[in-house]
Amino acid sequence: MEYFQYKNVVLESPNSIEAEAYRKLELNIALASLDRKMQVIQCTSATPEDGKTTTSINLAAVLAEKGKKVIILDFDLRRPKIHRAFHQVNDSGFYEYITNHVDYHDLIVHDDSKIDLLLSGKRISYPHLVLESSLTTQLIASLRNEYDFIIIDSPPVLSVTDSVIISKHVDGVVYIVAYNRTKKDDAKEALKILRQNNVNIIGGVLANIDFRKSKGYHGYQYAYSDDQSETK
Repeated sequence: MEYFQYKNVVLESPNSIEAEAYRKLELNIALASLDRKMQVIQCTSATPEDGKTTTSINLAAVLAEKGKKVIILDFDLRRPKIHRAFHQVNDSGFYEYITNHVDYHDLIVHDDSKIDLLLSGKRISYPHLVLESSLTTQLIASLRNEYDFIIIDSPPVLSVTDSVIISKHVDGVVYIVAYNRTKKDDAKEALKILRQNNVNIIGGVLANIDFRKSKGYHGYQYAYSDDQSETK
């Protein structure tokens, strides 16, 4: 079975237009942190394969590049992908913390990219219940004291309720829309759900742009303020 390849352009092509765009995204998040600290950041999208995992790993790479201590939590527990992005074996992680009460320090993967990872581990039954548990709350509270930034890769909004539950643990959400892939109605519906649940959407990403075919675009991604956040 072939798997989609999650490219870390910040590490693999640091001088590329795409890598620079992720740096601009990080800058926009930093500006959004002037009034409220954005330490725990969730990446989500309306539907699968819209670019949320790619955004998660590249945003983390930009932060690590700046010398920040950063960890990615793979909370897409039904379809975990972070282990594939970093070529790691997903044999232990969040499952062991929740089920066997293993110390999370023993489960963290220290990747060569200087990005730490907490993988999903084994499949968890009823992920939505686990994600709203006190153990999950305690984990994130503890990680806040140990890391400059915590990036959470979460499921698509329209697939399951998990992303809305996860949003209660975070400071802000980055919402990803894939160019020429995400359906307009899906993008609007997911955004509506996030707003109805009072989610703090700090920025948006327009992903999946091919610069070779889109000469008019000057950025792979963009962040928006509240008055620009309507998906048209």
